[in-house]
Amino acid sequence: KEEPIVEMIPFGNDDDDDDDDGDGNTQPESYLTPEESANEWYKHYVAAGGGAESSSPISESFDIESLDEFQALLSAGKIHGLNDMDSDSLIANVYGKLVDVLPHFSDGVECSFIDCATVLASASPKDEVKDFSSSIDANVHEVASESLVHVIDRLPSTKALMARIAMLRALNRRAHVALPWLPMRPYQEGSCILGGLHGFGASLERAGRTWDSKSTNKWAQVTSIASRFRSCRELFFTGTKRTFLEGVMDATTTPTPLSNDEYELPRDVRTLRVNRLKARRAMTSNDNNLKRKHSVFSQMQREMRGWSGATLRRGFVAKGHGGQKRAFKVKLVGEGVNDYSGPYREVFTDSMQEVTDLDDTGSSSLGVLEPTANNQSEVGEGRDLFMFARPADSSSIFSEAKLKLDLLSSEEIDLMKSFSSIAHKKNESAREIEEALLYLGRLAGTACRHGIPVDLPLPLGMVWKRLTEESIDMKETLREMDILAARRLQDGDDHDATLVTDELLATQRRLLNSFAEGISSVLPVELLSAFTGEQLRDIMCGNPDIDVEMLRRVTEYEGYNNDDDVISHFWEVLREMTTSERKLFLQFVWARNRLPLKESDFDAPFKIQKDTKFIQEDGDYPLPSASTCFFSLTLPEYPDKETLKRKLLFAIENVTTMESDYVTNDVEVGEGWRGL
Repeated sequence: KEEPIVEMIPFGNDDDDDDDDGDGNTQPESYLTPEESANEWYKHYVAAGGGAESSSPISESFDIESLDEFQALLSAGKIHGLNDMDSDSLIANVYGKLVDVLPHFSDGVECSFIDCATVLASASPKDEVKDFSSSIDANVHEVASESLVHVIDRLPSTKALMARIAMLRALNRRAHVALPWLPMRPYQEGSCILGGLHGFGASLERAGRTWDSKSTNKWAQVTSIASRFRSCRELFFTGTKRTFLEGVMDATTTPTPLSNDEYELPRDVRTLRVNRLKARRAMTSNDNNLKRKHSVFSQMQREMRGWSGATLRRGFVAKGHGGQKRAFKVKLVGEGVNDYSGPYREVFTDSMQEVTDLDDTGSSSLGVLEPTANNQSEVGEGRDLFMFARPADSSSIFSEAKLKLDLLSSEEIDLMKSFSSIAHKKNESAREIEEALLYLGRLAGTACRHGIPVDLPLPLGMVWKRLTEESIDMKETLREMDILAARRLQDGDDHDATLVTDELLATQRRLLNSFAEGISSVLPVELLSAFTGEQLRDIMCGNPDIDVEMLRRVTEYEGYNNDDDVISHFWEVLREMTTSERKLFLQFVWARNRLPLKESDFDAPFKIQKDTKFIQEDGDYPLPSASTCFFSLTLPEYPDKETLKRKLLFAIENVTTMESDYVTNDVEVGEGWRGL
């Protein structure tokens, strides 16, 4: 028998037995229309106390008496000066940020309607709903104010704004059910007859061609559900899309048979041997060839060269490993540490630090990523960004076009620019960089699948928006990487400068193909177009700023109390640290240098334990220690703030090996410390 789609809810009215069938069974009442059923359900819902939240003063101010009033509020809920799409996109973005910091429901997509209304009412300078007591933290109000600061004087009333949010919440509830059934990459979008160049599953932006407004005008554009969804992707909450992506990742996880011993890793989980001691000595030398041979990144690339994407799509969680998903086990040679998840996270963090390492001349040590022109000159906004390393002595179609640009027609120039990223000459240097970027994509995709944010400062326009297939402004993309070149192009009509810039962008697009190919072996890249570039960057890279207050809210204490002097001194020292020092601290206690975006993304709380060691004979205090596998810090009871700061900074800046779980033998120690 087919089960009913909607389960009947008994009203439990003992006084009314008119519907009794004589055997003591109450028959459910039937209704002619869904509206009658909904009205009857709501009446009993309120009578049963389900509408208790609506009894507060602020909720009464948001009561809507009729459908006409709701429609009027919807029309008035748009932000002045913005069209419907931009206004709703901004409102959805603000609501998503509030969900991250407010107490939210179990699905992590919605928060309390009343809490959201209270925060928005306090942020609006002209709203009449102000004087309501609330226990909401001040940081929540700060998030709302920062998100709305550029439109704060154009906001509608809070009641109209909440009507718009109610509509967006209803849309996302339906999208939560409908997204798994929608074709995110229909085959007709890639048909060569209709302007596509790619095979199954690859997007136009990763086909090596510049897909811009000119290309859109020259090729037929097939309308599809997927294209319509991408055009309004910002109306869907990030939580809704993340839930969908995580569901697909879980469905595509490679199954792993369990071991006989629940504390042992299964045989199918491979072991990766990494000699970090040798890598540290290589990275401190001045020989780039030595760095490219012995770095953690290079060791992992050689070890995993023959591994398939299915191997990296494992998500095994071992008992006693803190809930950390893993695709392989890490053996740190010469360090005597068991992989209870700390070493697993550590190799990802070390690899990302190495690919952005620079030598004494400011060039890339490994030749995988190189600093952008803004990074090298320290101008513009993106001064910490890196781009894909350009091969040495590589020539493209632009190099040959410099000599005969005047002979080309406008159509030939457009054609040259459209296919520039696949019209190039390959050499050994280009092949090595493409292989390294392919592995970097696999590494970043594996880290994302297993909830490990990576420190990968790549340009938003050239990389993250390209991966999500957003329309980009090439001038803004160039400005993000090289603001001086963008100004030269804007000031004059220099054909040589234009060709150099076009060659740079074409090379970056071509190398992006390798990076995206690596990601595609681990993550379902067809679903990335559901996100914006900023959202994808946040999902894969986490929060670039170490939020001390968020870390403090997820902290538990063992042997200490929250108001102890040493604890107060510890948080003061952490707030005074620079961003780079905070990253070192986070790697010291958690083997990663970026925090999750929100509190609910923490797999385990941060623990600060009291160190019971005695003071040394010379009156000095021991150094703090950490367990990266279990996200804990063992902190001695230092007498003052200065001592705590000195000891903590020394520990995070000088400790290069992980804690020893067992005493290693002489053979392993010799292998780890053997000369290069």
